[in-house]
Amino acid sequence: MRFVSRTRNAILILSLLASLGGCATVAVYQPAASAEISLTEQQSDLLKASDAYCQDARQKGLASGETSLGTLAGMLTGKAGDEKAYWRKIGADRSAPTSVVSRVRADLGSVTTGLTSLEGMARSLMAKTRPSKGDVTQFERALIHARQARDSLSDALAQVNKRSTREFVIDTELAALDKALASARLIADDLAAARADEDAV
Repeated sequence: MRFVSRTRNAILILSLLASLGGCATVAVYQPAASAEISLTEQQSDLLKASDAYCQDARQKGLASGETSLGTLAGMLTGKAGDEKAYWRKIGADRSAPTSVVSRVRADLGSVTTGLTSLEGMARSLMAKTRPSKGDVTQFERALIHARQARDSLSDALAQVNKRSTREFVIDTELAALDKALASARLIADDLAAARADEDAV
């Protein structure tokens, strides 16, 4: 029975990895991917802004940018560590709910505004020229960071709801970011398609 259980868990993990790999906009990011960007290639404003967006999200504890087989297994078994979780960093489980929500909303606004700005830059780039490999890679990384930030913000609000007399509607709080994410996914697909067209020439 233990062997069957382990086999089933392995199948679940592999299935999840396969589904992630099916779409460029939710691909598993590995740190080595950034090394593929040529140092001699002139970096566009989109590439540099996307990189800065990722760094900011990591510095705030909102995202790691990485998803390994080990962390996926932890998610499936319920043993994922939360020692470095954003909600712990901002004290969502112990600080005054009003101060925590204010912090969450401020970070939420920054994440949403930044993603919307990147989308505008991506549109402008495609209107002028073909995106480089670096443009596509960095924008997709930024999207992954934004998705992870969304999860972190949601977790923080969930912690607040455990202690607050007022229940904050998480989906409502994150509605603007969800809208920005949906739009950015489409742009990521457009960037990848434009790059693919150039490679095919």
